[in-house]
Amino acid sequence: MKDFLRVLSYAGSDKKLMKRAVVLLSFSVLFAIIPFFLVSLVIDCFLGTIPPSFGWLTIMAAAILICLLLRNWLTGRGLAASHELAYKTLAGMRRRVSGKLLRMSMGDIQDYGTGSVKKNFVENIEEMELILAHSIPEGVANILNVLLVFLVMFMVDWRMALAALVTIIIGMIPVLLMMTDGMKRMMPWYAANKTMTDAIIEYISGMEVIKVFGQQGRSFKKYSESVDGYLHSTLDWYRSAFGYMTGYTILLLTALLLLLPTGVLLYVNGMMTLFAFILSILLGMSLGLPALRLISFFPAFPQLSYKSQKIESMFEIPDMPEGSSPAPENFDVAFENVSFAYKDINVISNVSLNMRKNTITALVGSSGAGKSTLAKTLMRFWDIKDGVIKIGGVDIRDLSFETLMDLVSYVSQDNFLFNASIMENIRYGRPAASDAEVIEAAKAAQCHEFIIEMDKGYDTAAGGSGDKLSGGQRQRICIARAMLKNAPIIVFDEATSFADPENEDKIQEALSELIVGKTVVIVAHRLSTIVEADNIVLLDSGKIADQGRHGELLERSILYRTLWDAHRESMDWDITAKKEVLGNV
Repeated sequence: MKDFLRVLSYAGSDKKLMKRAVVLLSFSVLFAIIPFFLVSLVIDCFLGTIPPSFGWLTIMAAAILICLLLRNWLTGRGLAASHELAYKTLAGMRRRVSGKLLRMSMGDIQDYGTGSVKKNFVENIEEMELILAHSIPEGVANILNVLLVFLVMFMVDWRMALAALVTIIIGMIPVLLMMTDGMKRMMPWYAANKTMTDAIIEYISGMEVIKVFGQQGRSFKKYSESVDGYLHSTLDWYRSAFGYMTGYTILLLTALLLLLPTGVLLYVNGMMTLFAFILSILLGMSLGLPALRLISFFPAFPQLSYKSQKIESMFEIPDMPEGSSPAPENFDVAFENVSFAYKDINVISNVSLNMRKNTITALVGSSGAGKSTLAKTLMRFWDIKDGVIKIGGVDIRDLSFETLMDLVSYVSQDNFLFNASIMENIRYGRPAASDAEVIEAAKAAQCHEFIIEMDKGYDTAAGGSGDKLSGGQRQRICIARAMLKNAPIIVFDEATSFADPENEDKIQEALSELIVGKTVVIVAHRLSTIVEADNIVLLDSGKIADQGRHGELLERSILYRTLWDAHRESMDWDITAKKEVLGNV
């Protein structure tokens, strides 16, 4: 019940809809039972000495019709209320889960797992709809139905009521056995489902790598084994439950097995009236269906408890703390003795660094040096272990997430686009922007020309993750998005990583427009793109090995000179390779 009340709390003030649904469905039960009483009167009258009049039969038929109509109307209104409650609850749960993700660090999200997040967002929450809209309100109504029928039967003839009760009790024995067995199998089944979900996501996400490296067999084996594991777990559960299901279905729907001989014996011996016999038989026959429907009600609470606990487990992860300080007026960035560890592995160690407004700071170093991680700590993708990061003298932890995100634009090398129009993807930088402002940003980002050449122009869909566009096109659209946002601090995680030489020139031109008057941080892999940076910070194993301008570092840093020579050699190799290709054409 505690889990049920917690789930209902997501509906907010609309949780009263559950009471309305239960009340309406309960009254529908009452109007479903009254016709049995009326039909019994009609049959008893026909079997009596005086035949019923046409007028009386008309009144009885109209009463039965009204009861059935009221029953259907009440059932419809009750289910409408329960469905409204269910979907508002689901919306509340999804809003809270999405809000929680925004307050979690990227490390915690990665630890939680894409499959688990997806299962909470989609499956666990979606499956609540059936429980809230049907199982619980209809289950309560069916319990009232059964109790009301037995109450009437005991009032009519307690012996017939006991005969019906014995049938129900016998029919519930396989139900209890099935539930006991199901509780043992539920956790392994959910585990197999999670394993399969994770494997499917990994298989689809890594399809390009799988094909390139010819690992179809190995990857498919892992995927196939997870599917087989889920299949066997599901089939074993169904095979185990099938015998129980057959037993209770037969027993619960055959109340006449005891009722009919008991009633005949009592009537023949003059111990029961014909009206009581007929009414008891009709009421007993009506017990089967609601009793059978209760089978889906009993597992509802364990299922709701399990699913809600899985969702609630996400909320047990500590939030990244945030403050409420006003946005600073100065946009200088300072790292003071910053250290960061991921799973007890030091990634950043005691970094102190100043990044002034209207300057470009480049972070360089070999792979794994901590460049991207250091840049992402500025946006609080992760919280640092020690030290402080300040913007305009204000600790970023004292700012709200909304304020911090208003201050910082991030252009990632991943260049993620939503499966929406190009117009909407750019507008994501500033949702209130007009179409004209979006187009102006696209022009500044050097992507207006290729957009208008598309079939639908700015209304062209970017595709899932922007897969309908080239890497260079995606990058320029992401830059346009950052331009539209116009944040005072900009972080580039190798903004030209997917560009060919022609597009790289256009991207560099777009970047020169974007960075004017900003505090700019560039995570650089191509050193040739940052030779004019105001300060180049050389990282090695998470520490600052040196910093200065390009010429200064070439003179005094062996590590920087090694990186530069390697970069020049890669450029020479690229040019030589292209010449050889052209020479063979």
